Amino acid sequence: MTDHQGTEGTPALAASNRQRMPVFALGKVTLLLLALFAGASLTVATAQSTAETLGADTAACRQSNDNVACERAYDYLTAEMQAVEEALASKDRKKKKAAKGKSPETFHPELRALAETGCTAGNAWLCTELGWAYRKATLGLAEDKPLEIKYYTQACELGNGYGCAVLGLAHELGQTMPVDRKEAERLYKKGCEMESKSACMYQADLLLVDLVNAAPAPAASITVLQDRCRDTALDGPSCAALGIAYWKGDLVSKDQDLSRQYWSKGCDRAVYAPACYLNSLRILRSEDMAGVKSGGLFPGLRALVKACDFNVQAACEFAIFAGQEFAWDNAWVVLKGRYNRCLYKPTREDCEFAGDTYKLAKVLGSDGELQDIEYDPGRIARAWLTACRNFNTRCVEVADEHLKGPTLSFAIEAPNLAIGILETACERGDAASCARKEEVIAETGGVQGSYIDPMISDDERFMLARFDLQRGDTQRGRETMQWLATMGYTSAQIELANAYRGGLASKPLNPDGTRPNTVLFDASDMTWALYEILAKKGIPEAAMLVAVRKYQGHDDNFDGVRYEEAIYRALYLGAEGAAELDAAEKVEDKARTDARIANIQAMHRQNIESRDNMDRQTVQSAWDQYYKRQEERKEAAGGEVCGTVYGEGNSTYRTCMSRDTAMKYYRGNF
Repeated sequence: MTDHQGTEGTPALAASNRQRMPVFALGKVTLLLLALFAGASLTVATAQSTAETLGADTAACRQSNDNVACERAYDYLTAEMQAVEEALASKDRKKKKAAKGKSPETFHPELRALAETGCTAGNAWLCTELGWAYRKATLGLAEDKPLEIKYYTQACELGNGYGCAVLGLAHELGQTMPVDRKEAERLYKKGCEMESKSACMYQADLLLVDLVNAAPAPAASITVLQDRCRDTALDGPSCAALGIAYWKGDLVSKDQDLSRQYWSKGCDRAVYAPACYLNSLRILRSEDMAGVKSGGLFPGLRALVKACDFNVQAACEFAIFAGQEFAWDNAWVVLKGRYNRCLYKPTREDCEFAGDTYKLAKVLGSDGELQDIEYDPGRIARAWLTACRNFNTRCVEVADEHLKGPTLSFAIEAPNLAIGILETACERGDAASCARKEEVIAETGGVQGSYIDPMISDDERFMLARFDLQRGDTQRGRETMQWLATMGYTSAQIELANAYRGGLASKPLNPDGTRPNTVLFDASDMTWALYEILAKKGIPEAAMLVAVRKYQGHDDNFDGVRYEEAIYRALYLGAEGAAELDAAEKVEDKARTDARIANIQAMHRQNIESRDNMDRQTVQSAWDQYYKRQEERKEAAGGEVCGTVYGEGNSTYRTCMSRDTAMKYYRGNF
């Protein structure tokens, strides 16, 4: 398989600085992706020599150290050698005859000379050819591991990504050098940035191996872990531990297919983030950079993003790396990684990038075109607020977000919070925030009541807002809790949904004490929208509430989840009462099914009776018509006469017939 190479290095080398991957298996103990390298590459970046130009290219290579000419001549002679090999192995007599007297070995000295001259002159790909030759003892060379590593090192230094990948593998496995996993990772990343597919995948494998090796021995037996990972239990850590056990093969026989099953179940059904990270690395270690449309690739990227969203920081870091154009090429994955890194390890660049991109609601696709992503006001506000808190930048933008209405958000306008953001930024020396603060005060009339400072941490704001709600200061507590819910703060979403369900109004009461009449921000709608979000996050209690509501007939299906699916989700999340609800649903479903069957049977019987009645009526009508036609014939034949017919011997019998028949056939005997 070809491993396409970018044009790293000096402009003079750009035309020849390509990469082709030979047929090989590196023997990395934990790596199955080597089957990808089952075919030799013939990708050509420069036109190879012809019979007419071979002499000139060979002379330019040897006499002028022209590495491009070396490569052209090398390509031509390699193709000639392969043609001889194929002819000798062919059953075609003509081909065998044409190759008679020729030998592939006769090409070896010239190929070695071209490769050595070209590599010395700076041709990175020819260095990899020499490395391969010393690895597999081809081109008349003996196997020599130190020389193999030497030439791959030279290829890497000249900008060949595959050379970096092989060199990294040598560091990882300790081939001719001490084991150095950090250096291996550095070389894998370097090779990946040079668009070496194998280097990117080796990096995923290295991370997976490190995770598996670092995992402690399970405290429970394999049998107990299997019981805990069953569909009726779905304990995420147990599923992850089982996958690790089958991957390592120290407690049970190695079985990577079972590892896949357990990690997939731990991620997709138990919603356990570490299992998602393990599963993503398992997929990406063997999945080519075929783009998001690849059937095998997208589940790996999706699992990686899921792990990152649930705050597995290593997953976020790898998402940023893996989503880049030179790797698996998915800007959405990079955005997810940078957004989460902004929250937990903030940099100004990450936070501004994330907020700006979510505001635009577009990412650059692999085809160079902008692609739509979901507009998310919560992520916009949270990214910019993090930038404002830590770097005093984007404060005006996040304040303006707080002044907007409830479109696609759980928060109503919050001028108090907007003013609070601008006031703190102004005190820190941001002139734009000072000016905007005065404008907002003029527009809104200033702070109404009091507010919880938006510039303190979300954890502190949540604790204060919950205290406010519990003691009855609903206006200030609600305002903060709504914005925390909008920004994706899970505890706030739970608290707010429960408060709405307990009777909290979604907006402050009118001056006369009545509830505000608003269609855009209905507390009931917001309650169940929040519970659905929490259910998707894997909160069992929320999943159970949604399931019960849908089961009771309040399934408006606005979220695309039917009541059967909601019950199943609550069941696999282990929600209390889910098994009983599932059983009740099955009983009711059976009753509905039995009723439908009874109705169908009744309709069937009715149809049979109707058909039988129709058949009797049809037969009677046919006989009536037949009798009528017979009477009409009798009248036409002179009427009917009855009498005795004398047969042979003394036999007689009485009958009736038409007068014409009696006269024609029974004259004198009737």
